[in-house]
Amino acid sequence: MGHRLTVASVALGAVLLAACAHGGFVPQPTALDVERLQPVDPGYSLAELQAGRAIYVQRCSSCHAVHGPGEYRGDQWAGLVARMQREKKVKIPEQDRQVMERYLVAFSSTSPRAVDGGVGGGGQISSASR
Repeated sequence: MGHRLTVASVALGAVLLAACAHGGFVPQPTALDVERLQPVDPGYSLAELQAGRAIYVQRCSSCHAVHGPGEYRGDQWAGLVARMQREKKVKIPEQDRQVMERYLVAFSSTSPRAVDGGVGGGGQISSASR
């Protein structure tokens, strides 16, 4: 019985690790993310980060698998969003686009990382919920 539990635990761990490493991982913002962003983007709120994530997931996943924000540099996201709007005729209200892009930049590959490397809050590794 103990051996089966160990094997099941290892299998579950492998699945969770693969899910976190998946390119489409869209981090759930936390208060730690707000703290790490304050030096570069003062006044950012947790509610705004959460709204940006929700807009991104809702708008983009309706057509294709979403990319993890960390797959691109912060300076690439605006162009990618503009391309989708232009080529695919995606209509996103200006306010929603700004909030979504701000979220994507906050979690991009060039955004500042938390002191703890993102374990337990910011950065690439936080929560796999979508």
